[in-house]
Amino acid sequence: MLQVNHLTVTQNRDRKTLIADLSFSLQKRDKLAVIGAEGNGKTALLRIICRPDIASRYLSWEGFVDYAPYQLGYLEQECPSPLLDKSPAELTQPFIEDSDLYRAADTLSLRSDLLFTTRPLRTLSGGERMKLRFLLIRLARPDIFVLDEPANDLDLEGIGVVESFIRDCPEPVLFVSHDETLLERTATKILHIEQIWRRTEPRATFSGLGFRDYMEQFSRRIDRQNQLAAKEEKDYQDKRRRHLEIQEKVHRAQENISRKDPAGARLLKKKMHSVKSTGRRLEREHDEMTKKTDREDDIGFFLADMPGIPHNKQVLDIYMPHLSTGDRVLARNIILLVRGPERVAITGENGCGKSTLLRFIRSTLRERNDLTVFYLPQDWKELPDTGGSALDYLAAGCGSSVRQEASDLLGSLNFSREEMIRPFETLSGGQKVKLVFARLRLIKPHILLLDEPSRHLSPLSNPAFRESIAEYPGCVISISHDRSFLRAVCTRVLRLTEDGLREEDRRLYREMNSDQR
Repeated sequence: MLQVNHLTVTQNRDRKTLIADLSFSLQKRDKLAVIGAEGNGKTALLRIICRPDIASRYLSWEGFVDYAPYQLGYLEQECPSPLLDKSPAELTQPFIEDSDLYRAADTLSLRSDLLFTTRPLRTLSGGERMKLRFLLIRLARPDIFVLDEPANDLDLEGIGVVESFIRDCPEPVLFVSHDETLLERTATKILHIEQIWRRTEPRATFSGLGFRDYMEQFSRRIDRQNQLAAKEEKDYQDKRRRHLEIQEKVHRAQENISRKDPAGARLLKKKMHSVKSTGRRLEREHDEMTKKTDREDDIGFFLADMPGIPHNKQVLDIYMPHLSTGDRVLARNIILLVRGPERVAITGENGCGKSTLLRFIRSTLRERNDLTVFYLPQDWKELPDTGGSALDYLAAGCGSSVRQEASDLLGSLNFSREEMIRPFETLSGGQKVKLVFARLRLIKPHILLLDEPSRHLSPLSNPAFRESIAEYPGCVISISHDRSFLRAVCTRVLRLTEDGLREEDRRLYREMNSDQR
């Protein structure tokens, strides 16, 4: 139904090749997940297929894409700017007599008053916008669904709806997701887009396996390749050492042979010629040997050496009679006590006020003189000083002496040199998260306030990210709906409701993990 043949994609800005000679097909009922590290071209691929007019502004490509006579339903990663000024009432008007509008909205927990509000989309929460856009794509009833991170910003219930839809819908789905649980439960095939040899060479792998089986096979393949490369390199060095010893012996014999033995000199000259020929052959063989490859999931998020917080030190003790935005009361009687070094997660329905609460916590902690706070917002526009290159952003306010350290940090997070000097706004969402965490390494805070920190990180980066947060000796307060993050990292999970914060049973997330197996 969808055919991609010999597609090669290049960035216009720096002429870097993202994808080389890619061919694959999407058949009825396929659930093909596109995975790969941040900035490798996953969104670029989907845009070339669905919105070549937008892709052509920053990409060039050769090859063939065909899906005629079928219709695509494309859910972009970010809400398109023209939509932000439209209201839900405008967007749902064409479907007002479609019974599926109300049925699907109910499964997504989209209230009827929100469906027909005249407020512009920009005033809704990120999750509410994503649910509405996902609803509209479904109601259009395309032949092929193309979804770019459809679980982004969604609450746990919304993620479950998206997961069930991808798994059960009869139409083929081509999708990008960073939610490992969703990938494990839905993907029937994998397209892995990589940049190997320190992000200098593109490689794409198409597999008929599910996500977990593919990742196990991928790890085994890399391990086998690197073991073979190490053995071949050792054999080469042994041969080269023996060759140099022979060459040195012949050279000494040539220096010591008497001029009265011309026949012997000719034999030694002939032997030296043979030895050098053998050396050239060894070098050619070395060039053709198995190469050790680097892994894009080998990432240095290391936070274990950050400043810690003493056990049971009071970090936060707040009581809020009500949490409001504008004239709307979101929740009442919020009580939150946090002690070091807890790792607290806050979940809840989209639009319930989680980000508003996190901003209040940030303003409260700013009054503390004994603690340093690091804040990662959901909206990049809240970040200060995002002008200039990635390297400029990282070293801003830290002095020129840390510029080399900043460069080393970005290298440990798999940034290429070209990406280090690229403007902040041109980086992918996952690269921005990595960049902000590199700045965290320089600031060395006691407390992390994180709003959906894992949502833009690829399933290859997220395991290392979770491990680093779990080992962080300070305090973490995070908004998250990432089930793997909640299971592996958090010591407490709190749900924000209209009646305040409610303690969740963490065993729920461990049971979800068991169910997968």
